[in-house]
Amino acid sequence: MLKTVLFFMIFWIGLLISTIFLPIYFLLKLLSLKKHEKRFVFFITSRWARFTLFTAGIKLVVSGRENLPVQHAGIVVISNHQGNFDIPVFMACLPFSTGFIAKKELMKMPFLSAWMKAIDCLPIDRSNPRDSRERLISRIKRTDKNPIFLFPEGTRSRSTSMGPFRTGTLKLLFHNRIHVLPVTINGSFNCYEKNNNIGGGFVSVAYHPLIDTSRYELSDFEKFNDDLQRIIASPLGKPV
Repeated sequence: MLKTVLFFMIFWIGLLISTIFLPIYFLLKLLSLKKHEKRFVFFITSRWARFTLFTAGIKLVVSGRENLPVQHAGIVVISNHQGNFDIPVFMACLPFSTGFIAKKELMKMPFLSAWMKAIDCLPIDRSNPRDSRERLISRIKRTDKNPIFLFPEGTRSRSTSMGPFRTGTLKLLFHNRIHVLPVTINGSFNCYEKNNNIGGGFVSVAYHPLIDTSRYELSDFEKFNDDLQRIIASPLGKPV
């Protein structure tokens, strides 16, 4: 329990300290130095994520780096979802920033919301799913923005089991011929959800080959969905 309390104290203090870098971000944005802005935001947020994992005692085991695309604009990264540490894990190990889909209420949180906007997170209104879907596709097609990261299970599995994927968003990606980078995370639930306390440990991340949705017939969504879930589920249950 003490470790958990100390972790969350350090977490929020670290987030507060990170705000001293926001003026530099806003200056780069004001000067329209897009490339430098992206590099700066990635540097700060990835270091913050690594510091968060370090304070929790989490160590990463990453495989499949050769499957990461050189050009990542316009792709969507899709993973299973085991626990609360999934997002900082991916922020720490991906070599580029991604925007996560978030409830619009989170964008009102001080400090956190500023960095969420900086990495191009997409706030959605769950009471208006049609508008959310339209905004998602519009957002994905913007190559000047970071790729979007999706957890199609919709909730944390809190185990090595993977729940069925919700197909609404996946159908949008499929019919709009968006390329998908499948990723598997394993062991993150052990670091908090297993005992509702910060426990630390090893977490594995596996990158899989990019899926070109245009290789499927438009009538083959079910096959695409089955392939995607099979690929992501394949490393689960193996020792980390």
